[in-house]
Order: sequence, then structure tokens, then C-alpha cells
Amino acid sequence: MNHGKKIRFGRFGLAGASIVAIVASNSAFADDVAPSFAAQGAAIPGSATPEALASGAGANQSYGIPYGSWMLYPSIFVGGVFNSNVYQTQANQTAAGGARLTPNIEADLDNGLHKTTVYANVDAQLYPGATSKLGQTATTVSGRVGLAHIWSPTSDIVARFSVDYTRQDGPFGATLATSVPIGSATAFVGAPVALNANGFRQFSNQTTVLASVEKTLTGQTFVRVGVGAQQLIYEAAPRGYFGGQNGIDSNAFVRGGFWVTPLVNVFVETGGDLRRYYGSSFYDANSYRAIAGLASDMIGLVRGQIYGGLQQQFSTQGTFRDLTKPALGFSLTYYPLEYLTIAASLSNSFGAPGSSSPNAVVSANNETWQARLQADYALFEYWRASVRAGYTDTLYTSNSTSSRAWLAGAGFSYNLWRNVALTVDYQFTRTNSLGVSATSYSQNLATAGVTYRY
Repeated sequence: MNHGKKIRFGRFGLAGASIVAIVASNSAFADDVAPSFAAQGAAIPGSATPEALASGAGANQSYGIPYGSWMLYPSIFVGGVFNSNVYQTQANQTAAGGARLTPNIEADLDNGLHKTTVYANVDAQLYPGATSKLGQTATTVSGRVGLAHIWSPTSDIVARFSVDYTRQDGPFGATLATSVPIGSATAFVGAPVALNANGFRQFSNQTTVLASVEKTLTGQTFVRVGVGAQQLIYEAAPRGYFGGQNGIDSNAFVRGGFWVTPLVNVFVETGGDLRRYYGSSFYDANSYRAIAGLASDMIGLVRGQIYGGLQQQFSTQGTFRDLTKPALGFSLTYYPLEYLTIAASLSNSFGAPGSSSPNAVVSANNETWQARLQADYALFEYWRASVRAGYTDTLYTSNSTSSRAWLAGAGFSYNLWRNVALTVDYQFTRTNSLGVSATSYSQNLATAGVTYRY
């Protein structure tokens, strides 16, 4: 009974999408990272988060270019954009209009033995009328490239591998409804840092690598072993932070499970993370967790998992006190109607022992909660709609300092012709770091244009 072989590859949200989201949204692959990187908010292909679970019914086979055993799905969005706060500042905000260009390509391979998705995209926002501020231009260029692969050499063994690189602006990025959705790249640092030490916008570069192997032991039992690494590099040190945010987080886990029914398994898992900072070991930390929960491919109209347990974090240098917290989380996808998909997730984790607050540097161990919600509706072939929301809250336990970020957005796509769709999108983002007003800002982003896909 190898439930891990139920696999779907697909593109996210609106069918006329400008940026592909993704990859292998089967529940078994999702379980690989839920208590670790995904619980910390990383936008990881195949994770049990809305960006994977809401990938819908797969790429539209009416489109695409066959290339040997591969199917290629190129597309491009071209339109206008209005940004109410192009420099992401709290005061003296600069509003500007400009152009938005988002080319992307997805390549899928499925020969039964190997299932692979490769994707690449760029999201460029150009504001030619905005004057430079603090030595920076208004133009932003973000992007994503990655690969997810599943190999099943026998019916009782499934191996999974994924690698993803993401460059984004701010805590959530400029999440066009037709692009990769809610995925905070601040997972490693644990706080929604907006500005760097010079008051500039904060760009982050995040690279995530995951690998796991699952073995079915009997008809009802399985064991899964996995490892991962996540590197986060900021293009400048965040304001008020002493010691640097750049570093790498390595993790490993072992999960054992039992299928109590053909659709539901119970599992126990133990794992740990080693977080190391570049240039200084002052804030290095180790964390460990033990959890148990339920996971399902599908129960009625719902699929996903829920878990609970205990997690602990230790400073390797004695910089801050040990921290012990419950480990809680769930990720669910609900299909109430044939054309409606709702995905939600909630999790808590330890953020990094650093802080964007100079008042919390000495003992800044913290707990981060993240919540996400995504809904996609496609009643007819010609139009689709999507709404999304995200929230992250980091509490520094030593002094009750907190950092929060909110996101809300909605988008609509209407097919004017077979290959061309009118796309409209709006997104609101707000961050608030108590005690550090310079890292707080709000932003409205409105986009309208056309998407062409081959």
C-alpha cells in the first residue's frame, strides 16, 4: 500500500498564470518538510503549504510544447502596476506607476518511473517615473528557479528530491495572484525585516535543498528518512541587527507511520535543526522536536495533516536561555465544489536567535507563528479568481518584543482568446516591529495586464 505514489504536478491558481508555482503536491511529499522548514514559513515546492496544495488539477494539456518526453509550458505577463510605497518606508512614502513583466517557463516529465518538474520565472517591476531615494532605484527584480523530482524504482520505495532558489523583496514578496503565492523568506531569521541597515529595501536570497526516501515495510507500515538544508543571504544587514542574519540551517528527520485505513495514517517523527551564522557563532543554535499526528491523502473532501508535540532550542554559545515550546501545526486542502479549492495552514516554530530590534539582541530567542489561506475558484474555462492571506508573528520571549507581517490579496483572470487572458490583481502588505518603527511599513500593489501562454 504505497500511498506516496499518488502524485500531481501542476501550475498554481489562475490558469493564465504568469509565474508557475509548482510541483508535486502529493501528501507524502508534503509530510517531508511540514515540521521543519515548511513550519517556519519557507516557500518550498512540495511542502504542505497552500502554494503546493492549491496547485489545482494540473497543467492545462490544451497548451504547452512537446519536447521529447517533456512538456514545456512557457508564458509571459505584461501589464501596468501601481505601488503606493515603492521604497517600503514608514514615513515619506513614494507612490509610483510603472510596468510589470513576468516571463516564466515550466517543464514536466512523467514516464511512470520518474516524475520531474523544472521551473523558472522572473518578476520585474519597472518604475521609470520614480526618482531614486537613499541611493536606490524604485525598480525591483525578483525570481525563482527550481526542480522537484520523484523516483520510485520499486512499488515499496519512493525517493524525493527538490531544490529551489528564490530572490524576493520584503517579507512576502510582491505576490501576483498568478505567481508563486504566500511564501515568507524570513523563515530563517524569524522576523519580518523590511529595511536594511541603511534604510534600503531588503532583498533576500534563499536556497533550499530537500531529499528523502520512504520505504513501505508491510502493507500498512512505512518509514521515511529525510535531510535538508536552507541558506538565507540578505543583500545587506537588516537595520539594528548586530551579528548578521546570513547563515545556513541544516535538518534531518525520521518518521514512522501506520495506515489505520486506506486513506489515513498515524505517524510519529523526531528531527532536529542546526542553525549556523556566517562570520560569527554568537547566535548559533540547535533545536530538536518530537511530534505525532494524522495525515491523509483524502478523507471525503479534505486532505492534509495535523500534528502536535514538543520542541526545544539551545544556544551553542550560551548567548540566550534554552527555550521549550509545544510544536503544533496543520495543513489542509478542502474541495467543497468541483471548481473550488481552499488551502490553509498554521504552524509555530523557533525563529532565529537574532532580532531586528537592538533592544533584543542579547537574549532574543523567539517563537514564530505563521498562518496562510488560499482559495481558487474556476467555474468556467474562461475565467478564474483567487484570494490569499498570510500572517506571521514573531515574539521575542525575553522582553515581549514582537514583529508581525500581514498580507491580503485577490486576483481575477479572464480568457480573451485561447492563449491570451486579462489579469487583474491587488495585494496589501503591512509589517510592524514593536520598538523599531523604522522596520514598519504598509504597501498597496495593484496590477493589470495580459498573460500570453503558448
